[in-house]
Formats: sequence, C-alpha cells, structure tokens
Amino acid sequence: MYLDPRLRQAELAFLNAPFSPDGWAVAMRGLAAATGTRVAQLIGVGGPLALPLNLLTDQLHDPHGHLNNPLLYGPANWRINTTKRPMTLQHEPHYRAYREQRGSSFYDDAVSDLDLPHGCQSALMMDASSIVGISLLRSSREGPCDTDVLGSFAYLARHAQRALRVQLALGHEAADMMLSGLQGRAEATVLLDRYGSVSAMTEAAEALFELADGLRLEGHVLRLANAREDGEFAGALQRLLASDGVHGPVLHQCRVGRSAARPGGRWRVYVVRLPGVPHPFSFEPQLAVTLRPILDG
Repeated sequence: MYLDPRLRQAELAFLNAPFSPDGWAVAMRGLAAATGTRVAQLIGVGGPLALPLNLLTDQLHDPHGHLNNPLLYGPANWRINTTKRPMTLQHEPHYRAYREQRGSSFYDDAVSDLDLPHGCQSALMMDASSIVGISLLRSSREGPCDTDVLGSFAYLARHAQRALRVQLALGHEAADMMLSGLQGRAEATVLLDRYGSVSAMTEAAEALFELADGLRLEGHVLRLANAREDGEFAGALQRLLASDGVHGPVLHQCRVGRSAARPGGRWRVYVVRLPGVPHPFSFEPQLAVTLRPILDG
C-alpha cells in the first residue's frame, strides 16, 4: 500500500503543509486522491484556535446551507460525536452504533441532501472545548470505507497530526518568515543548516544573545547559556538533524532559562525539522529554533 505514488505524494504534501500558503489545501487534496474520495475535510470546532476552520477539497451543492449551520456540528453529528480521543479512527460501524443509541434524524437529513452517508475520520488534536480533525466524506457511489481506504487514511492522519503540531510550533509569524524573509520579524527565531550552524536569525533572536541567561554562539553553533539545558538542547538538535523529516522526529519542545527566580523557565523553545525542499533563501535551512517568553514562569 505505501508504495502507492499517490500515498507518497500526499505524505510529502502534509510534511510541507505548514510552509506554504495553500499547503493544507494541497495536502487535503492529496488525501482525497490517495483514498479515492472526492471530498476530504479539515475541520475545527470550538475554541479560539479552531474557528473558523472548515476546509473541503471540493465544492458541494448545498442549497440548504447545511455546511454552515452550527446546529449540525452539535450532538446530532454522529461523525464528531463518535470521537473519543486523538488519533483514533472512526468509520461506518461507529457511526451506525451512535445513530442507534442516540438518534440523529436532523443530521441524517442533511447527510442525505449532501449525499455523504459514508466515510471515516480522526481527531488530530482535541481537548474539553475544541477539536481539530480530518475526515473522508464519501458518497453513495463511492461507498463505505474498505480496508485499503482505512489503512491509507490512518497512515496519512499521522502525518497530518505532525504537520499540525509543526504549524502550531512555528506560529503564523514564523511560518510567514519561511516565505517572506527574516527582516523586521518580532518572533525570536534562528535558522540552522544541516551542520547545526546558524544560517540566519530574526532581530528579536539577536537580542537574546545580549542576555546573561539567553543564547550563545560558539563559532557558528547555537548554544544555551545554561550548561545543563544546553546539553539537552544539543541532543535534541542532533536527533532532528539526523531525522529524515518523514518518519523520524520533526518537533522538540522544552523550557529553558531556569533559575532560582524562575524555576519554570523563561522561554519555551520549539525546534522544528524543516522539510527537505528548496527554500526561498540562498542557503538551505534544516531547523527552525523559536523561543517564546513564558508569561507564567
């Protein structure tokens, strides 16, 4: 299954999704193609992060406005409400059991109008108040998900979750930086090349080298002022640089700048393994290191 070129193309599209303006749309179209499904959906419900998020791979004929009706994303929705925890797979048997237990005629009518009775989904991230997930919405003609469809979907869902974690770690400003250059950015981000040497940094990152408990340069190598934290940090850089960016680690998070006055640390550090594709710079950055102040430290 994993030798299918459509699957590989979708996998790479998710890896690159955080670094392109239309990256998520491209990745979701790849998911649809790899599973033989016309409509795939990336959706967020609840919470400030998730709204508004409702990306579909194809325009649906929706004269009744079902897709924008918030009531259809509540208790009657047997897709959303069969989800119990992130990265578990729900499909037709789960939907059928929910309908039999709870009833869902309101949502069933909408599904019938849209002709999307089949499919599967998985939450990528969720908490008590919000959920971000992906799904396949299959028509009567496409039919229920078979073993191959479910296997391909589950495989790509793992890459979608990794891409979402990278997107959140980078933040909007750092993601823009990857596309637009470094000058004038308020985010404290340092780019490292394949040898772990500093390739470039934002002005905000430069200021951290002036702090006693901030960043250091040893030659061209990025270091932390705290020796213990620096050892763990160097190990994380080595692991990410050794990763292929596909099946190996792509993200490291930690707290640094600990002291007696700030035992919880001064910054949160996010180290992201960048995809192995050409970047709009004269160098090829491999890692992005971002430091964000801890407000409750």
